[in-house]
Amino acid sequence: MEPWYLSYAILGCTMGGMIPILIPLLAFKRFSSACHVGLVMAAFNLGGLLTPIFGSVADRFGIHRELLSGALIVTAIALGALSFTNIFSLWLALAMIQGIGMFVAMTVGNLFIVEIHPKTEWNERISRLQSFNSGGQVSGMLLAAALSQLDLRSSLLIAASLVALAVLPSCLTPKVSPQRAGNRSARLCDSHQRDWTQESSHLQFIHGKLNFLRHLNSVRNTPFEQFMVIWFFCVAGATAVFTLYPVMMQEEYGVGQELLSLNLAIAMGISVFLYGWAGRLSHRFGPMRILQSFLGVRLIAFFVFFLPGVFHFEGSLKLILLSFSIVVLCWPFLIVSGTALAALLFPIGEGKGMGIFYAVLALACITGSTIGGWLAAQWGFTATAGMAVITESLGLLFISGNSLVVKADLPGLEAKDVNVSIAVDVLTIKGEKKAEE
Repeated sequence: MEPWYLSYAILGCTMGGMIPILIPLLAFKRFSSACHVGLVMAAFNLGGLLTPIFGSVADRFGIHRELLSGALIVTAIALGALSFTNIFSLWLALAMIQGIGMFVAMTVGNLFIVEIHPKTEWNERISRLQSFNSGGQVSGMLLAAALSQLDLRSSLLIAASLVALAVLPSCLTPKVSPQRAGNRSARLCDSHQRDWTQESSHLQFIHGKLNFLRHLNSVRNTPFEQFMVIWFFCVAGATAVFTLYPVMMQEEYGVGQELLSLNLAIAMGISVFLYGWAGRLSHRFGPMRILQSFLGVRLIAFFVFFLPGVFHFEGSLKLILLSFSIVVLCWPFLIVSGTALAALLFPIGEGKGMGIFYAVLALACITGSTIGGWLAAQWGFTATAGMAVITESLGLLFISGNSLVVKADLPGLEAKDVNVSIAVDVLTIKGEKKAEE
């Protein structure tokens, strides 16, 4: 273990565990509108689209350590400032700053590994880093439960203080020279590279090495384009529910912060151990079959989640908690199979496909948060749950009889090893694909 991993454990605790619960609840308390909650979380996700700029700056000037420490400081200040303002425009600006800070910090964390250590050690070291982040995430939800007796503003200030504390171990990160970063980027972006790891494809994206519009043109009328439509629908609806879930449970069912946080912590804690199993199933049965199967399971869970909003009956709260836990547990299988498919189906190189995959993922999160909040403000939280049912159904409909199923499940194209680790609001993915011999 390297000491600076503690920064990422704290980041997972705060930004991955506490903030997805505290900010929606506080935003609703301040502005009394689900639409405002959706816009705040959309602004947070919007910050993730700006990280390529900072990745390029880090490589050009070799300021990875300074960028990490600066991102943590800015995030802590923005979190603290959020507690003292009731101006919605400032909330949006501060939420976007937090998103930038968090995504930059997560991006730089991977760079400290791939720019210092040999490629053979990447998976092991990044897996260890993600274990710290995932463990911190579950701990953060448990901490949010323990702080339920405090007001939301005080809890948010505690989260800001913890982020500031993460600056100390961040000062122990290794120094990366601009020359070393440049050499690594050149190697990873070699157009003749046929093997890929998630780390290399991610770096190609964050350093702006792909011509986005040119690659978009290359995927028109291809199975990859069809898959991106499916992926957008699946992520948008789920994000709408995840964004408003704390507010919905509080306002519709009277569930307090403590029970809500404990339920999420249990589901998230179990899901951390499912990624390896998801990778093995994707290899054995093909990623498209796994994606289709677990979309079906999640559709049933979303439908059950939707029912109590329409038909009120005894035991509806338990049904809501159980169905949402199933939604959380389906995510490892969906993200593992989705990541593999994005690499397998892109027509001109896996790494470039991953860049578009991440862009669609981010845009779907922004769209889902915005539309989900608007629907809840207009017709209630049941409308947001209904949106998830519709988008999930559309995703399954696009899969049925689609030509990409045939191509993605050819034995020669199966992912040989896919292993993905992910926090709730920051999706840090790792994987490896090798051609079948």
